[in-house]
Amino acid sequence: MRAAHSLVWLATAATAARINKARLLSERQVNWDEQEEATYDDACNIGYCSVFGATIGGWGAEHNYVKTVDEFTAAVAGTEVGVVIVDAAIKAEDIQVAVGSSKTIIGTPGSCMLLLKDSRNVIVRNLAIANTKADAITVENGRSIWLDHLDISASGGKLLAINSGSDYISISHNKFHSFSHASEPAVTIGHPESSPAETNDKLHITFARNHFVNVTNALSFQSGTGHVFNSFFEKPQRGLDIGDGGKVLLERSVFDGIGTANAVYSSDGRGYVTTKDVVIVGAYGSFPPEADMSEETVGYPYDWFIYETAKVKDLTSRWAGQTLKFMSWD
Repeated sequence: MRAAHSLVWLATAATAARINKARLLSERQVNWDEQEEATYDDACNIGYCSVFGATIGGWGAEHNYVKTVDEFTAAVAGTEVGVVIVDAAIKAEDIQVAVGSSKTIIGTPGSCMLLLKDSRNVIVRNLAIANTKADAITVENGRSIWLDHLDISASGGKLLAINSGSDYISISHNKFHSFSHASEPAVTIGHPESSPAETNDKLHITFARNHFVNVTNALSFQSGTGHVFNSFFEKPQRGLDIGDGGKVLLERSVFDGIGTANAVYSSDGRGYVTTKDVVIVGAYGSFPPEADMSEETVGYPYDWFIYETAKVKDLTSRWAGQTLKFMSWD
């Protein structure tokens, strides 16, 4: 039963009021041909993090401005509701900061690694992370998480790793770049050796309007259920790898400068994908038949605007990354 997954912070009437108000904030009409405006109190309004309970982060909390790694580490720890605004570049490329629950993190350029372990109801937006010694962002057993408008590059490990046990996560409007590890993808979802208990009914991931550029291997969906749309894969050596435990709906996305065999593939030959209005620029052929499955098998339980494929290269490359402008909201 889905009710068994209800989050603890949904239990009170006060929290329900916070959720409703946060949803109103996040349901503003957006013109995708213009730069998106945001508020510090936005709730997740896109993909899996918007269903089965809202992801509202630290909505309603007092804004906490931090300038040092020590201030940042203290502000994002624990389960107390908080809005943390990184107000200076934090240089701590060898420090992994543990993020608690019910937090909204709004950022500026920095190089501090983030660990979201057992985190619930977390929003991370408009943060730049570069030159870390290990994985830039790791999500372990996290739930209801929104990673939005991030610029992640040049990591000593992966740019983003979402491990088995995590669920209801949206990854949107991010720029992943400058990653040349030949042996591993820039972004990984799940693990090929995950146990059934770790993956059953988990790893529901939305991957929306992200831009990969100057990466060797882009995205690996080793397990879980994914919805990838309006994403731009710009000249990677390999695009989307779907492993034995992965099921993905891929729609209205563009692969530019890559051969068909390497755009969407299954490294172990047992992955499943449904493709809709996907463009491979400069390549010939079609997706291998063994990588196809019915659209009904890979669906998603939310509504969202998906712009036409012809606009993907322009709009996704223009707005992905650390491009948000924040406005006041009365």
